[in-house]
Amino acid sequence: MATRRAKADESNASLANISRTRRAQLVAEFEGELGIDYKARAAAAEAERRWIARKTFIVWTVALIFFAIACQKLWIMGQDVDQPFSDINPIESWF
Repeated sequence: MATRRAKADESNASLANISRTRRAQLVAEFEGELGIDYKARAAAAEAERRWIARKTFIVWTVALIFFAIACQKLWIMGQDVDQPFSDINPIESWF
């Protein structure tokens, strides 16, 4: 036989089944009552995403610059030898 569910389970199930739009409205109302400005919070989140994108771009640019410099140095070191891999001394060539 089927057992009857408690009332708490029914209220939890109904909370899980509300639509996203209604849930967003409820959250906005609740935040408004608490004095939280959701527009400012959304703007701050967008600014944070932009800052992360800028930091990522800067880090990758610096990494590519260092990689290009290392490749250039290795190419110059390779040009200085008479026979490939014969007398490469990286300490002397770098400075």
